[in-house]
Amino acid sequence: MRNGVINEIHDYMKKNKQSYFLTGDLGYNLLEGIEKDFPDRFINVGVAEQNMIGIASGLALSGKKVFVYSIIPFLIMRDYEQIRNDICYHKLDITLLGIGSGISYGILSNTHFALEDVAILRPLPNMVIFSPSDEIEAVHGIRYFNNHRQPLYIRIGLRSEPIINKEPYDFLFSRGNILQKGEDIVIFVTGTLMEETINAAVLLKKEIGTESTIVNIHVLKPIDKDIIIKTSINKKLVVTVEEHGLIGGLGAIVSETLAQCGIRVKVLSIGIKDKLIKQTGTRVYLRKLLKLDYLGIYSQIWQALRK
Repeated sequence: MRNGVINEIHDYMKKNKQSYFLTGDLGYNLLEGIEKDFPDRFINVGVAEQNMIGIASGLALSGKKVFVYSIIPFLIMRDYEQIRNDICYHKLDITLLGIGSGISYGILSNTHFALEDVAILRPLPNMVIFSPSDEIEAVHGIRYFNNHRQPLYIRIGLRSEPIINKEPYDFLFSRGNILQKGEDIVIFVTGTLMEETINAAVLLKKEIGTESTIVNIHVLKPIDKDIIIKTSINKKLVVTVEEHGLIGGLGAIVSETLAQCGIRVKVLSIGIKDKLIKQTGTRVYLRKLLKLDYLGIYSQIWQALRK
């Protein structure tokens, strides 16, 4: 996914000479092409992320389109005040490219995990949160957003992710995408857990005969309330799956939406529980440990259906 996003931005910068790219001393073996082709519009700010947002804001206030690249905890949490007061208050045309969603940086431990980013960005006025499931969706989203001018946060995983979507892909802003239909339960998914969720749904059908509707929620703010309501009615169970903390993420968004609309249905939220992860290891290892692999997702849904 990461490579596709950077390649698309590179192509955009060839056409738009009013665009700039900033990084906080990151992106080696990935950003060299942008640095080489646009030396006057590529700025490595160094390990000074709060200054990076200030520089980006100054450029945007002068009419430039700005892309800012860093690992999510350094980009979002370290810079939260600047994002709030500079970017969102002035509704600036700045795209925040957050790398390492969820537990992607598993071997670097808790300091590099991104489990709170959606929760803290959701309350900020003017901020759009884009959480693509694969490279195809990410690239189409970039193409769409490049024609619009607003604060944007893109939640990006690893260099490459399993391809879920097919071309031609019709990206519809803030509209959930139904990947499959089933009568029994509905599963809302965001980000890179899509393949695990699809495999869990296959196992549910095979083992207990449960048919699942799977909905890809690629824009978390503004949320597609209509698809949440429409696909949740008359279901035995509503499930949310995310590589994010359970507080303030997709599960909270779906539950809030259903409660506000008076829809009475059981909701199972699958994500990171409210405790620190002190283990380190690959994303595959941590997903299994945290029951976010397809077997863990299957078992949690099966147990909820039994109750």
